[in-house]
Amino acid sequence: MVKADVDQVMHDGRLDLVGVTGATDSKLAEVAHCLQPVLLLKLAQSGPATSQKAEPTSDGGAQVAVTSDAVATIVLAELDINCLNAEQESGSTTLLNDIAEIVSKSPGMKSIAQPSTYTIGWQKVHMAAAQGQPPTPNPMPAQVYTMGISTNWNSHLLVWYFSSNRIDTLNRITKTTVRFGRDQAAPLYPLTIGNGAP
Repeated sequence: MVKADVDQVMHDGRLDLVGVTGATDSKLAEVAHCLQPVLLLKLAQSGPATSQKAEPTSDGGAQVAVTSDAVATIVLAELDINCLNAEQESGSTTLLNDIAEIVSKSPGMKSIAQPSTYTIGWQKVHMAAAQGQPPTPNPMPAQVYTMGISTNWNSHLLVWYFSSNRIDTLNRITKTTVRFGRDQAAPLYPLTIGNGAP
């Protein structure tokens, strides 16, 4: 994966990431507005995003198969506490869960894994994952797989958003390792997520 400019995932001063933003819940949308991306990584592309292959059919015609190359991003964002209103800042005990679970509350997305809380070393993190076809004016793959992982590190509320058009790529990029303090580096999400399609 290669580092990219975080401005690519900002629109009108807000985080704008397909399959992650656009929550219909007003309180969640207000919290999402306070997320500031600090790192953007994209899967390097070695050619065109789609390829076509013509296969002959039994009637002498041709059937064209279009395949999409894997597309993936990792965004690390911090929740700006100063942006929250007084009620959100003082009354919410679920901010970490909320910012991870945005992935399953965005339009067109549905949960593919039970949200969970686990530890990496001594650090507690919260995870949620989703798949779907979010509405977007930009050409994007038909299916998007996303994962949100949040934590409170040294009074910084952090969230990683992973997205891809392929479940196997999502599983691979969520194995990105992170080190909290002096703990050993470990995968952000050590398990494999399955496709939630019936």
